[in-house]
Amino acid sequence: MKKHITIISVLALIFLITGCGTGFSTDGVFVDYKQLVSEAKSGITEIVYDEFKAKLEKGELRLVIDVREPSEFEAGFINQPDEEDEYPYPETFVVNIPRGLLEFKIGSKSYWDDDLFVEMPKKDEEIIVYCKKGGRSTLSAQSLMQLGYTNVKSLKGGYRIWLDPTAPLEETKKSSGGCG
Repeated sequence: MKKHITIISVLALIFLITGCGTGFSTDGVFVDYKQLVSEAKSGITEIVYDEFKAKLEKGELRLVIDVREPSEFEAGFINQPDEEDEYPYPETFVVNIPRGLLEFKIGSKSYWDDDLFVEMPKKDEEIIVYCKKGGRSTLSAQSLMQLGYTNVKSLKGGYRIWLDPTAPLEETKKSSGGCG
């Protein structure tokens, strides 16, 4: 009887350790994109709406990168000019570099000079990235950090929160194998 209890206890412990972990990868393999984003969030810095807006209002940000697709950007973006081409935050450049091109474009001086007409960011410059909800910008922030950018933040909640700061934040749910 004692042997059965010991075996059951050991099996239960193994199940808890392997089956109900933090939702991170197993040997670098992720169950789904939510798990990938969740793990990436643990290694980046997010900026909340109020802090981001205050930095914009104080003119403390030179560069914000929208990593959504061009069609999403054209439909609306942060710091969009009004009918008279006046920018609400004239000190801040918002550029669109889609997530799929970011790693290829971020260090290309000709891209910054010839396509964006904005000075290429230095490795230690504060850069805020955003997307629709925060997943693509999380992965973008992680990539920029891996490329040596040291002051990158992802806008928590993305453009959705920019449009409605009272909207609830959608947390990336951990994948669970029935562990809740």
